[in-house]
Amino acid sequence: MTCDRSTVSVTSKEAMCFSDFPMPSDFPNYLPHSKFLEYLRMYVAHFQLKQYIRFETEVVSVEQQQDGGGRWSVTTRTTTDSGDTTTEIFDAVMVCSGFQSEGNMPTFEGQEEFTGELIHSINYRFTLVRFLFFKFFVLYLIC
Repeated sequence: MTCDRSTVSVTSKEAMCFSDFPMPSDFPNYLPHSKFLEYLRMYVAHFQLKQYIRFETEVVSVEQQQDGGGRWSVTTRTTTDSGDTTTEIFDAVMVCSGFQSEGNMPTFEGQEEFTGELIHSINYRFTLVRFLFFKFFVLYLIC
């Protein structure tokens, strides 16, 4: 997970949970990251999903098939030393991102003239001490 150890959700457990798998009653209303991770692991175990999850794998390309059937060709590559690539065909593709993902640093007009430092919020925990005595502006984008 990429969130800080002190991160606590600002959404209640009832609003965050999957509709087919409620949060345990003994979980706090607002989850620290460790409890949310525990919940995700419980969900995966309950529905036996681990066999469908591929770790250490990046998506290289996603292309709609040209046969008119609406299916998708997805090419992946392992991030281990072998770097093996695989292409599979799927009926549907879902693109998901969130606070467990890597940051996506946007570019904007005039960025090259900015003389300050640009950092993604995902990296704040490593650089926060440097900024304690500065005034700064936070631009929050949901992409």
